[in-house]
Amino acid sequence: MPALPRDLALPTLSVARTLVEDVGRDLVAMVATLARATEKAGVDLVTAADRHSETRITAELAKAFPHHRVLGEEGTALGPADSPWAWHIDPLDGTANYHRGLPYWAISLGLSFAEEPVLGVVHGPASGVLVYGAVGLGAWSHEAPLAPATPAPEPRQWLVATDWPWDLAERRRTARLIEALGERVRQYKTFGSAALDLANLALGRIDAYAISHIFRWDQCGGAAVLRALGYDLTTWSGARWDLAHRDILACRPGCVAVLGPILAGI
Repeated sequence: MPALPRDLALPTLSVARTLVEDVGRDLVAMVATLARATEKAGVDLVTAADRHSETRITAELAKAFPHHRVLGEEGTALGPADSPWAWHIDPLDGTANYHRGLPYWAISLGLSFAEEPVLGVVHGPASGVLVYGAVGLGAWSHEAPLAPATPAPEPRQWLVATDWPWDLAERRRTARLIEALGERVRQYKTFGSAALDLANLALGRIDAYAISHIFRWDQCGGAAVLRALGYDLTTWSGARWDLAHRDILACRPGCVAVLGPILAGI
């Protein structure tokens, strides 16, 4: 698994964390004026806050890391197209929540080498979430180190998070997953933000997160933090996961044996 050298990982992580926290303060201050949404494809939304966040983050990353590719959800693409290093930015994950005044939204920023996440920050200002880390370095919540992944308990104790994909056809698979979980786990949760779901797994608040249709910017930051802590990441088919895949199961060790066959069958 690729990793940044320690002498590069620490300052890179510091730049990313500081930037995400600064922009998070912007979005909290702007919620009253920039939460008005317009429709994207299907049932997706975008706000002026999404665009403000992406513009600022991508510009500052491109300045700080001129040899890296910088890619944002709303279409920004900066830096050398042939660089194996790429930043994937979701400037406001959970726009529907932000738009409605719900606190479950986040900024997600991740650095990958080729298709492998190596460093990430997820910040949910309204929910008090801040996790960040790098492969080979470890991960933190605010200033406290996060514990490595531990084996999952008995399945009936599990909390499993999922969500409605924006692709309407994929929602049928989500409905089948929820039905299959009913007799096996304690509860399923849906918060409306993939970034926060991945962060909540790193924080030990849930045991697994599965979604069938997701993008690089949704996954990269949280996946890097989870990899730094030793969580399992796989596709619904059981294949090795990387950012080229649109479906993911992220979980505590031991969950794949139960959830893997369910996901492969739906």
